Amino acid sequence: MPEWLDWLPVARKKGREIAPRILPMPLELPALRTRSRLSHQKDKLLPPPESWRELGEHPIELLREIDRYLKRINGEHLAPRRRLRWVIFCLQYACPAIRKIYSEHHKGDAVPEAHDRREGLMVAIHVCSQLSLGFKHILRRDYQLSDARYSRVRGRVRECAQLVLELIRMEQRLRALRYQKLPATAWLDCNRIFFAIRQCEDVYVQHKALSCLQVPLERKDGDTDLSRRMPQNISIHQLFILIQLFGLMDTNTVSSQKMHIVDAQLAKVLPKLKAVTDTGTALGMGQVIVYGNQDRPPYFERQDEKAEASLARQRLLAAEEQGTSSEQQVPVAVRIDLILLEESLRLEHEQLYRLFDSNNADDRSRMVADSQDLTRLLTVDAMCDKLRMKRRQHPRRYSLGKKILYVYTGFMSVYQLLMEAEVEDDERALLSDEHQLRDALAERSALIATDRDSSSAGQWFVMDISAGGVHIKTHESQFTTALFIGQLVAFGYTRDELRSPTVAYVSRFLRNGPDIEVTLRTLSTRVEATAVQSDFLSQSDMALPAIWARLADGREGVILHQSHRLSSATPVSLEQGGKRVSWTIQSTGTLQREFVLHVLQKGDTDTVK
Repeated sequence: MPEWLDWLPVARKKGREIAPRILPMPLELPALRTRSRLSHQKDKLLPPPESWRELGEHPIELLREIDRYLKRINGEHLAPRRRLRWVIFCLQYACPAIRKIYSEHHKGDAVPEAHDRREGLMVAIHVCSQLSLGFKHILRRDYQLSDARYSRVRGRVRECAQLVLELIRMEQRLRALRYQKLPATAWLDCNRIFFAIRQCEDVYVQHKALSCLQVPLERKDGDTDLSRRMPQNISIHQLFILIQLFGLMDTNTVSSQKMHIVDAQLAKVLPKLKAVTDTGTALGMGQVIVYGNQDRPPYFERQDEKAEASLARQRLLAAEEQGTSSEQQVPVAVRIDLILLEESLRLEHEQLYRLFDSNNADDRSRMVADSQDLTRLLTVDAMCDKLRMKRRQHPRRYSLGKKILYVYTGFMSVYQLLMEAEVEDDERALLSDEHQLRDALAERSALIATDRDSSSAGQWFVMDISAGGVHIKTHESQFTTALFIGQLVAFGYTRDELRSPTVAYVSRFLRNGPDIEVTLRTLSTRVEATAVQSDFLSQSDMALPAIWARLADGREGVILHQSHRLSSATPVSLEQGGKRVSWTIQSTGTLQREFVLHVLQKGDTDTVK
């Protein structure tokens, strides 16, 4: 059928009435280029080349070619059917390439990032964004048609809306692997599309999902639970909820190698979660709210004034574009109840922690917890932490100028630093020659620069400080010190402060262009190197390296390497000030990937023999 027939008036038939599209849909799109007839003939737009199939074994190069092609056609005026045909062609080639890149790199190290991983994920993100732009061009044009004309393209509208949301979710997931946030423009388009489409279409109808991220999610050997896989069929409503909840989880605080566990936990409860129209009443326990003009993840508190102002700007923009305006009342927000997700995570957390804290060393389940289940426990614990609104407890002090931090990374590096802090100056002078490289790395994130101009950029610069921790950044390169979420660190603002450093751990990353921002959460400012013995270890005359810490609430604790963790109620003894002090492990205060901080309960004191 000729494309121009879409624009002919159509008589409204019984049963084909269109629900009123009161809410406008202004999307974040680049302006289309105006071309003269001469330039049109000279630089004619051509369909995607069939030669792309030759690049099937080279996904990065294939995606670069697709990205260049999409950037061109997304800036040109094209008939909707032709644009849809060409963008779908690009999508069919892009999906297998993105799947290859995701499968290869979704468990790779993120800091520092390998060259192939960075190039592959970056071009995959760009292609997702460009594919989304192509479908949004069609979606905005079709949505603005009159009812008679809109009735002819309803199938295309639903298809494009779902594809845009799938591509936004893919971009969000790929960015999370690099510790990047979804841009505000993508959040705006996601929310505006969902709120506009749910006025006039059935957002609960399921269609086949794109296969780009359909890799098996982590599960135990022999586990056939399909809830640990992402759904093969999905609806617009479910895509919207996945995007919102994944953003709510703040995955910058989760190890990039374990983000697929976040997907698995969300997939378990996704069919039961609903986004219902907001009634204007106070939010209930475990509810979050999403407004139609929101450029960020869901709120835990109402933001009605911001939402009304944003909706007024949206209507004004729609009036300028279409020459019409509507003041009819429409739902401006939806609520998502997190109770089912919270209950599912709580049960999973209890089961995993029971394995972790087992005092039976021969228990086979303990062996499972030592390997795979420990990482699942840490991820589920981080997800549980995000289901409650957080308020800043300590005010930030922003650093003016280039204040440098000295950072020691890794449990044994921190332990050795504390051991050296206790020796006399003469002995320190002898030890310093053995640790020149480690000491040099303390003041730099990389001793080697990628180019001559960045030789002074590989330092840890302080962005802001609070009682709870410090926020730092550095220029990232392939030589940057290896870091991961849950890594133990010791730091000081001067070399003298390293005689009595602050001990913290890496709690958050944010990659911003060539810089990587790191948040360190303080564990204690009063620490000492020590040795720990339990009854079992004392039989073999062995002791574990440990760090004694005075906690913020006045209690005392001991930091052990994760491989040396002890169960609750275990009697232990620590060497402190020339004495052996008896303690009991009271509870686990902080559990992270590299270490565990046990809270201690006082026992008897004896002199060390």
